[in-house]
Amino acid sequence: MPLFQHWSHCDRLLLKNMIASLRLRERFRTAVIAGLMLVSLLMMGLLSHQTYIAVSSQQQLVEGVLRDYSSLAADEFVRRSAAVANYGFYPMLSYLAGISSDTPLPDRESFKKIVFRKKEGLGTEATELAHSFFRFTPGGALEISDSRPPEAVTRRLLSDLQSIEKDEPTKFVGTYHTKLYGEHFNFIYISFDDDLNQRPIVGIWIDNEMALEWLEYFVTSRPLLPRTLTQDKLENESIFIKLLSGGDIIYIQGTYNPDSQMVNGTFDDSNAIYGDMSLSLAIDPDVGASLIIGGLPESRLPFIYGDLVAVFWGLWFVAALLMMIAFILLYRERSVAYMRSDFVSRVSHELRTPLAQIMMFAQTLMLGRVRTKEDRQRSLEVIDKEAQRLSHLVDNILQFAKAERGQTDINIVRQPLCPLIREIAEQFRPMMKEGQLVITSEVGDETEVQLDVDAFKQMFMNLLDNAVKFSPAGENVDISVSQSSDRINVAIEDRGPGVPAKEQRRIWEPYYRASETTRSAVGGTGIGLSVVNELARLQAAYVSMTERKGGGSRFVIGFDIAGGSTG
Repeated sequence: MPLFQHWSHCDRLLLKNMIASLRLRERFRTAVIAGLMLVSLLMMGLLSHQTYIAVSSQQQLVEGVLRDYSSLAADEFVRRSAAVANYGFYPMLSYLAGISSDTPLPDRESFKKIVFRKKEGLGTEATELAHSFFRFTPGGALEISDSRPPEAVTRRLLSDLQSIEKDEPTKFVGTYHTKLYGEHFNFIYISFDDDLNQRPIVGIWIDNEMALEWLEYFVTSRPLLPRTLTQDKLENESIFIKLLSGGDIIYIQGTYNPDSQMVNGTFDDSNAIYGDMSLSLAIDPDVGASLIIGGLPESRLPFIYGDLVAVFWGLWFVAALLMMIAFILLYRERSVAYMRSDFVSRVSHELRTPLAQIMMFAQTLMLGRVRTKEDRQRSLEVIDKEAQRLSHLVDNILQFAKAERGQTDINIVRQPLCPLIREIAEQFRPMMKEGQLVITSEVGDETEVQLDVDAFKQMFMNLLDNAVKFSPAGENVDISVSQSSDRINVAIEDRGPGVPAKEQRRIWEPYYRASETTRSAVGGTGIGLSVVNELARLQAAYVSMTERKGGGSRFVIGFDIAGGSTG
């Protein structure tokens, strides 16, 4: 016995040194690979930074050109809108200003007999721009010819005209805009000194629809930007224009692009069609490259072609993906290596325990130290039980090794399931210290399933051994056989601590042991459930684990019923 203990201690020290050396090599290799990956990540970061700078500089150049061209186009739009006033409103206002204050305002029909300047291409007389005309003399009433706007609008206009006399006595041209029940009302007027120094005001109630037709003509008759500047590569269709009045869109042209550089145009009373107008304008960025003389500059990264932004993100994504995969593989490899070394340690312990029991009771018998027949029988039973446990452990290790090499042989036969379960349970009972195996069945003994007898024995013994190890001392292990549809289910239930939900899928992995198992003093190699899962797969069987009602674990093995079998 002292010699056995001496060699066991030496073996234990040797095993610990081997495991420590293996772990040291794994850590060193991990550090080297991680360092290389970090260097690669740094180089990729520098490349990405240079790519970003190159792309940003080109993008800023294009955006700057588009912004400048958009500002020029907006200024041109504002200038052309003034043509509506120059060719339409101002001639009529000038004529109205020449009418004596004591002479009634002419109506629109009378205006048609008067010749105004007419822009070539416009088929509408200037008088069509007006609903009616008005005149206001300080201290007098508001005179309106032809149709009158709604009374509420008239009162607002009068209030605005009266404020001009007080607040802006030098103002010459003005506009007034108001909105009533969703309809826009726009007026343009001039203030001048007459012979009596009364500073009368004359104006026009604008026909909005006709004014916008004039505006569209002046805007679309030719490109907003000179052809010599854009080299005939930018038409008005590539320019988005949005004209607002009091927050409502009154004119829109082109299609809005979210990537466009939007600029705003401003109007004064001399170039506005009517009051309260605002302009937003943008050039389609897709035509930006064609507006730069000589085209875009060469990329600062000559070996990268195509869309630099797409290439940049593509390279970054590929690099990040490869590094992530490498880290995952490295982590898994290290984890497996650690679990293998831990597996060797646990297997040595699991082998030593039954061997020590066998040797101790065998030497007790050999030295004649038993006093009674009962002690002798008990020693033989312990030797038999530990030998069976040792045999079961060796079978698991051999089966696991075969599965790792893909050399597991399966012989599927038709087999009555219930008698086989009772037979295995009887073989397992001597290995239990306390507690009982409680078997219940809803299936007849004649019901057959397709399985490999030896493989099922190993699966069933592993699950029974697992249930016994984790059940509290003296607790029973329940075995139930039931039928659902065309499947026979064999359930093994224990009353142990169970498995956390987040770990239930991982317990079937090789070497893996649940955290509750790791923290407890329960032994095991970590390959039993992996063997069960592999043998179930080879037999086309179903295996699962759920929580038992009331606490513990419930493992289920399911087999399809053999054809022609009765239940």
